[in-house]
Amino acid sequence: MNQGKLEPGGWRRAVIPIESLAHAEAELLRLGPEVEVLAPPELRERIAASARTMATLYD
Repeated sequence: MNQGKLEPGGWRRAVIPIESLAHAEAELLRLGPEVEVLAPPELRERIAASARTMATLYD
């Protein structure tokens, strides 16, 4: 994993290898709001859809 440099706001950009979209989705969702997926777009869309579905449970 490439940890990169510290960015504004205290965020750190990291490039991580993934086995599959499903595996990456499950692992990254565990981090909750502490992570934002930037790429690949398919993974970002899956994370966003899961987050929306979870949010409806609490509305």
